[in-house]
Amino acid sequence: MNIEYPYQAIFERDNFVCQYCGLDASKDFETWWHANLNIDHVVPKSHGGTDEENNLVVACRACNLYKGSAPCRSLDESRKVISEKRAQAERWFKKYVLKEK
Repeated sequence: MNIEYPYQAIFERDNFVCQYCGLDASKDFETWWHANLNIDHVVPKSHGGTDEENNLVVACRACNLYKGSAPCRSLDESRKVISEKRAQAERWFKKYVLKEK
């Protein structure tokens, strides 16, 4: 029995690359494994988004989690939200993990 994954076309359209941070999970198995790719709604369903293909993108697990259900209206808005949250996480990492002042 050969059952295609429901979102295979989206993964292939986006070349297994996170559309938010650019992580290319097609390079090797380890990268693919750690990326834990998801399908994300650019405009979240909780903010009126649909399951239409033009509202779905490949996202690595980290980007998908950081974006959450932020009320984005476009891919660029989503990238901005993730960029801001990444910068915030980096500041936290430097302060509490690396113990930088």
